[in-house]
Amino acid sequence: MTETSPSLLQRAITTKGVFWLTLLMGLVSDIATKAWADIYVRPTDPHVTQVIPGVFGWKWATNEGAAFSIMHGRPVLLAAIACIVLLVLLGYVVATDPKRRAFLVALGLVASGAIGNLYDRMLLGHVRDFAFFTFDLPLHGTSILGFTIPQRWPVWNVADAWIMLGVAMLLVMSFRKQPKPEKAPDAA
Repeated sequence: MTETSPSLLQRAITTKGVFWLTLLMGLVSDIATKAWADIYVRPTDPHVTQVIPGVFGWKWATNEGAAFSIMHGRPVLLAAIACIVLLVLLGYVVATDPKRRAFLVALGLVASGAIGNLYDRMLLGHVRDFAFFTFDLPLHGTSILGFTIPQRWPVWNVADAWIMLGVAMLLVMSFRKQPKPEKAPDAA
């Protein structure tokens, strides 16, 4: 009997379990919290329910755009962008050494957030947001490079948090110095 080696896709699925586990946990937590918010936070709209007074609360919002309502009303374009991002992430997962667990976790967080918001966008036509920082942002009203700092951070959801955490991890890792591979001794 001839033994065949596993395909690239099979290896990506079987040796990159930390990515798949992170993706699954992130996606379940996002969809579950959005379902919870749909039941308990949406009926209180437009009221903000204080969780930590002066810092954090629940506030219902729907967003037909991306972060900060960018590309509002363009769900097909946003869905296409999310699909492209997911394909690129999966390419990185396939190409990444299984020993780079933190990198795979970061990719899993970004992927879970992208899928969670894509799920809402495709199913409902908008993304459900419910978490809200109730304090004013420093320098609100100031314009920097054509972007005006808002008074408050926009309402967000767990998918947004996973995306931001994953991107932050990727940024930190990109600034870390990678060890140089050891050279083989010259044969004399």
